[in-house]
Amino acid sequence: TTATYDPKTQEFILNSPTVTSIKWWPGGLGKTSNHAIVLAQLITQGECYGLHAFVVPIREIGTHKPLPGITVGDIGPKFGYEEMDNGYLKMDNYRIPRENMLMKYAQVKPDGTYVKPLNNKLTYGTMVFVRSFLVGDAARCLSKACTIAIRYSAVRHQSEIKPGEPEPQILDFQTQQYKLFPLLATAYAFHFVGRYMKETYLRINESIGQGDLSELPELH
Repeated sequence: TTATYDPKTQEFILNSPTVTSIKWWPGGLGKTSNHAIVLAQLITQGECYGLHAFVVPIREIGTHKPLPGITVGDIGPKFGYEEMDNGYLKMDNYRIPRENMLMKYAQVKPDGTYVKPLNNKLTYGTMVFVRSFLVGDAARCLSKACTIAIRYSAVRHQSEIKPGEPEPQILDFQTQQYKLFPLLATAYAFHFVGRYMKETYLRINESIGQGDLSELPELH
């Protein structure tokens, strides 16, 4: 995806010229979002300056229909996170104001002059937020599934082993334990790793604010 600056109108022209440039999988894009943070190759004064972030309106607020120049929709069923409406986004000569570029670090002046960030790595620092929190989200989802399955296994009785004796809990069967306990252990592992990832992100993000980017590649 490209974002080409037009100094005459002080707008960026966004294009997804190929199939591979179509945005695919962003959460909330399928049905919910009216705006998106889009990473695109910034082009100004004939030079390409790599990926930069832009605030892009994608649906009309009143009708929730895609805006002209925007093709957006849901990608369909997924293996997990079904509650999230992951989607796709294609842009055809779609214009947004210059002010819609996120310019905390890099800037484009009204005449098209590009102002470099202190470090190019700052651009992808914004991309690691969701990644850092995904492990913790996976822990919560897996914990809920394990809780339901283990509680059910504790109250469900089946298959009388000895005549006259109560049917055992299905949780007592080794095959049931073999299915459930490794997943329970994985949920705990994901929980603690997720907490570590969150703390690491917050610490490194604070360091980035102070100009220290030494740990950003590792976090990415």
